[in-house]
Amino acid sequence: MLDCYFAYWRKNPISAQGPYMLSLDLSNECNANCLFCRDARGVIPDVNPKGRTGTIPKGKMPLEMALDIIRQLKDYLLIAVLYTNGEPLIYKDLARVIQSATDQGVATMIATNGSLLTERKIEELLDAGLDFVKIAISGFSKDIYNVQVRHGDIEKIKSNIRLLVEKNKKGRFGTVIMIDYILYNYNQHELKLVQDFCRPLGIMLNVRPGNPKGGLEDQEPALSQAVLPLKGSCDWIWKAMQLDWNGDILACCECAVWSDTTRYGTFKIGVTNLLEIWNGHSAQKMRMLLNEKGRGAVSVCSRCERTSITFKW
Repeated sequence: MLDCYFAYWRKNPISAQGPYMLSLDLSNECNANCLFCRDARGVIPDVNPKGRTGTIPKGKMPLEMALDIIRQLKDYLLIAVLYTNGEPLIYKDLARVIQSATDQGVATMIATNGSLLTERKIEELLDAGLDFVKIAISGFSKDIYNVQVRHGDIEKIKSNIRLLVEKNKKGRFGTVIMIDYILYNYNQHELKLVQDFCRPLGIMLNVRPGNPKGGLEDQEPALSQAVLPLKGSCDWIWKAMQLDWNGDILACCECAVWSDTTRYGTFKIGVTNLLEIWNGHSAQKMRMLLNEKGRGAVSVCSRCERTSITFKW
């Protein structure tokens, strides 16, 4: 991890021997259809204003691919983040991926809308050794919650969270549970209710700005008032590796919803060497470009508001 940081600070096109974080999009399918993420039919819009099709294809990563990716990077990873642009609980082999990472000493994290946290699914995740689960909500009552989320029952989600906490404590699994409250003007009055919900359960609460895209633009402020492109480079490409569900090796998580962006390659099971790609020609070229010309030189980077390595949502 320190080698990654030092390479970034020194503006070295060659980073550490491997990334310390893996962002793996096992599936970009989702059952919630939130306004900012996709349309009412579940179609994912292409964020690239010059995109040819206007949509992002959907699919699921083969289990063998996910296992091979983690196996190759296990000696360097601190954590594998097993989602990017979808609901990870839809992926039927999620527990097997988590178990594989656990067996190889790699911490795991997922973010979920919580609606699929059935008793069986909870037991599978805890038994597999899941380290961190983040449940995103944008309201505490039905009317407020469903302003942003097209499909979801907040009362059912609250019940699922209570069951998760109960089984985590009873089994002494030690999984970190966090509610991720997506804050808007219209739902800020329910934040106190969420705080009162989390406190007796002993779970973490994170509050972050909501994304007004998709229908709330006239009612909510933009996520950031920063002038784009941001100055300076971006540390993600020195520290984390991103793979899409189809094996595309991307520069960062934002590329998963931005068509025609630079890919470092496409992962092929038993053929691709990820460590060679990590510091390969394409990766070095991207780092040098950001060092020398800044974010404005790369279309997807020029519209990105991130200022440090962070999880996608």
